[in-house]
Amino acid sequence: MPSDRSRRWDGGYITPAGVFVIYKRVCGKLYEVSTRATSSRAANEHLVRFQVSPEGYKPEGEAPRGALLLDQELGRAFLFWSRDEKGNTVKWVKDQQRALAWWEGRLSGVDLRTLKTSRILTELDGATGRKQLIATLKTFYAWLRTERHLITTAEDPTFGQVKVPQAQPKQLEKIKAIGREEYERALTALEGWPRDALEVLGGTGWHVTELERFAKTGDIEAHPLSGAPVLVCPQTKGGAPLRTQVSPAVAAAAKRLRDRGGVDYFRFRDALKGVGATFNPGFLRHSVATWAINAGADPASVAAFLGHKSSATTKRFYATHAVPAKVPTLADMEPKQKAESAA
Repeated sequence: MPSDRSRRWDGGYITPAGVFVIYKRVCGKLYEVSTRATSSRAANEHLVRFQVSPEGYKPEGEAPRGALLLDQELGRAFLFWSRDEKGNTVKWVKDQQRALAWWEGRLSGVDLRTLKTSRILTELDGATGRKQLIATLKTFYAWLRTERHLITTAEDPTFGQVKVPQAQPKQLEKIKAIGREEYERALTALEGWPRDALEVLGGTGWHVTELERFAKTGDIEAHPLSGAPVLVCPQTKGGAPLRTQVSPAVAAAAKRLRDRGGVDYFRFRDALKGVGATFNPGFLRHSVATWAINAGADPASVAAFLGHKSSATTKRFYATHAVPAKVPTLADMEPKQKAESAA
């Protein structure tokens, strides 16, 4: 150490101006670099950083992170993850792609780490498809936070602040259940795998996404007691697979779909339109729930068949226009019974 620098500290020496300098030999190499610090506490923090990586030590610290922008490259990475790792359906990923493009147009040049919740809400004012826009942005930010580790929870403007809209009562007024005649008319007119897809939905009441998963990786088992065919649909949220008992005809249609290895939602929807159907594939779940309850099935049994945890979900969102089975009432009594009751 130079003789005119007698003021020492653990990392080296202190200049006459009071600046702490690191003066250390590491692996035979002598390092002499100013910490630019003028207090022992700050200097010791610099010394720790130096000891971790003498070659990489910079007194000014790490360069500030650049702006994190919603560009096409980042968007593609998110969509690949959604499709390949998360296992979302092609339809859902396309919906996310459209929503992400919408956000990209409105957040161009905005640093995602400093984006304010108020800006998000302002952009959403008057927008159509708010539910999809919000759901996609929240999932995108969660991916940045938990998968890519590019932001912290504090930098996520959607975390605990922006809620995905729930179905409103007005939306539930629309009758989505179709009549048996309309179902059978479409079934007769369709050909090939679209016909099989319609028959499986009509026999299971599944979501279209469940049908898509079954066609890719599902299975067909025999009921342990009756031997009846049971379709097994894998789940994506860590739950148990969905098992639905079906008729032999539905099982045969399901096997053909499984052998095919997939269902294209958009081609399925277009095939229905092509034969004059006035409903889309999603109506079948509502229809099965309504048919079953109208036929006298217990709502709890219908809920279990559809994979709902509660019959309240079935009645509120799916069998919205179903009529519960009639029970005996006072007005049903025969005249003699009424007289005896009055007496």
